Order: sequence, then structure tokens, then C-alpha cells
Amino acid sequence: MLIKVKTHKILLSLFVTFLVMNAITYTIFIHLAGKYGKLLVAMVGIALLQKSINQLVDFLEANKYLLIFWFLCVSFTVLWVFDNGFNGAIIQNNTLFVLFIYFFYLLSEAFKSKSKRPYFSFFKTLANTLNYNLFFWTALAIVLPFKIWHTLEDRTGLGLFYENYIQLGIFSCAGAIANFSVYRDKTAYKFYYLSMAIIYAILAVLSNSRNPQLVLLVYALFNLFPYIKRGVIKYMYVLVFLIVLGSVLFLSVEVLNSSTVSSFTTGRSRIWYHIIDYYSTNSIFKGHGIFGLNDIILQTNIDGNYYFQRLEFLYFHSSYMEIFSASGILGLLFFFFFLGKSLYEKKNYYISIVIIGISIGGFFESFIIQPTVLISFLFWYLIISKPSKRKTGFKKHYRYNHYDSISPHYPFCL
Repeated sequence: MLIKVKTHKILLSLFVTFLVMNAITYTIFIHLAGKYGKLLVAMVGIALLQKSINQLVDFLEANKYLLIFWFLCVSFTVLWVFDNGFNGAIIQNNTLFVLFIYFFYLLSEAFKSKSKRPYFSFFKTLANTLNYNLFFWTALAIVLPFKIWHTLEDRTGLGLFYENYIQLGIFSCAGAIANFSVYRDKTAYKFYYLSMAIIYAILAVLSNSRNPQLVLLVYALFNLFPYIKRGVIKYMYVLVFLIVLGSVLFLSVEVLNSSTVSSFTTGRSRIWYHIIDYYSTNSIFKGHGIFGLNDIILQTNIDGNYYFQRLEFLYFHSSYMEIFSASGILGLLFFFFFLGKSLYEKKNYYISIVIIGISIGGFFESFIIQPTVLISFLFWYLIISKPSKRKTGFKKHYRYNHYDSISPHYPFCL
């Protein structure tokens, strides 16, 4: 019985550990163990956590706009394969996307059914897992030793046990959020979790990885000024519409190719310019599946771009550009509608802070489209979860308190 109760926590710890290992590329064994271990845990997790067909029906009903986006990705992937031939990586990226999302959904439902305060239980398990990984892999990096500082272009950052500072930034961002989330609660180890949150924040700064720093900055501002987050959530649909409208107007001009904008976005706008230029002669309703357009953009522009000549694979450095190129303009709109609807329906303002922070970071990195990136896992777990229908009394208490985001007894309102 004890093992059964803790199954969801074991699955979470194993999955997160494999996500950490997947990004460690110093030895092929660690990388491959993480790569296939995360998939194995997700498949075993679905088999263990799937109790009835009603869970699948609820998932399909609650996330239909996301599933439309995924269906478009898969459909365009089929067309891509017919045009370009078989590509295992492209097929895998598109087919496994929803498998991982469904695993996160079942995992969140398991935490809801087995914990009186599921978000707190989730964050505590996540924080402890990340902390153990930090201690273990850092000790290993010192003993072996790994090269801990890395330089890319004119920037140098701390990589620690990763081969690039970007991965450490992502790891540190997730660790800071998880530990601070536990610290907010009335726990016997507040000082420990606060200290760990500060350590992770320092690591994020030392990594010199700007996107995780941006996510943490937004997260910190929303915690310090709660009226901002309430306004953002209240007018979520309006903000999503303005973002889409602004993107259409902004991305339709040559400003993306200017040196000023390129410098401000650290070269990202030049990549976006090539994508928009591609769609100037191709239908915006046509997608290419997840990561299906990337190699086309790379090969088409490689002669005129020194940066492209050094790449084996081109990320678009924007989750929303990746979504647009994967599913076309309709898929992007369905995804934005899913995002806005999910945030609008969230009753826990603190959870919304985390989701919004990661969503803003997604404008400048491609992680949201990759559910097995650590920070993306946090995003999908929190946004895909929904209140359990079985706990009626709990839901009444939840509705009564959800505006009190800093309740001394129930800071998570759970």
C-alpha cells in the first residue's frame, strides 16, 4: 500500500532525473540513459496511472484546442515525409509530443487524488529531486573533472556539469522556482528551501543564459507585485489578441533584419526574418510539423549567413515561431487560444505566475514545443492540470480562498 501511494512521486523523481541526464552530454552513456529513460518512465507511468477510460475522455475534452494544434502538426508531418522522405527524428518529435503531455496530465491527476495540497506536494518532490541532482552531478563534475566554464561567441557562462551554460540556466531556473514555491509554504525547512532557491538564482546569473534570467525576473516581479498578475490574468484574452496582432504587424516589415533589432535580440531576429521571408512565397496556412521547417531554413540561407554555417541544426529561438512553422497560422491561433483559456480558468494565481513567466520566456527560446526540456515540463504540467471532479468539498474551499494568494495557512490555496 505504501508503494502504491508513492508511485506518482517516484515517477516524478525518475522522470525529472532522466530529463537532467538527457542534457548532460559529456559521456554518451549518461545522455542516452536520459534520452530513453524519460520515454520509458512516461510509458510506464501511463500504464500505472491510467485507471479508466474516463481519464482519457476528460483529457481529450479539456484540451481539445491543444489537440487540434497537435493534429495539424501530425498531418503536416505526414505531408513532409511524402515530400522529403523518412526522417525518424521528425516523426518522433511530432508523435511523442502528446504522449508526454498525457503523462503529465495523469501525473497531475495522481497528485490531486493522493494529496490534500497537490501543488505543494508536487513542488516539494520536484525541488528535492532537483536538489539531489545538483549535489550529485556537481560532485561528479569536480571529481572527473568537467570543464565548468563555457564560451559561445563573445559570452562566457557557467556550465557546471553541462557542456553549455544554456542548459545550466534552464536547470537553475526550474530549481529556483521549485524551491521558492516550497519556501512560501509553512514548512519546517523554510530556511533550507530559501537557501536553495537563492543558490539556484545565483547559478542562473552565473550561467549568463538570458532566457532563464528573463523567466525568473518575470516570476519575481509577479511575486512582488501581485496586482500585476491579476490584471494580466483578468485581461488574458485581450493580451493574447494584442500579442498576435502586434506580431503580425511587427514581423511583416524589414525591421527584423536591422542591426539594431538583431543586436537587441542577440541575432534571433535574423532567424525570424528568414522564416517570414519564406512565408512571403508560401502559404501561412501550411505547416511542416515540429522542427520540419528548420533544416529548410538552414540550408536555404546557409551561404549568406556565417552563423548558419557553423550549425548542424537550427532552432528558431522562439517557441511561437516553432509553433507557427509546425502547424501554420491556424495551429498558432489554436495554441494561443488554449494558452489564454487555460490561464483564464486557473483559480490559483501563484500557478499562473509560473506559467506566464515561462510563456514570456518562450518568445525567445524554443523550449515550449519540447515537453521534455526541464522548464517546459514545468510549464506543461501546470497548464495541463485541472481541478479534480471527485473532491467537491475541497473545490468549495478552494473557490472561497483563491483570491488570498498569501494566506498564512494555505499560501497555495490548496
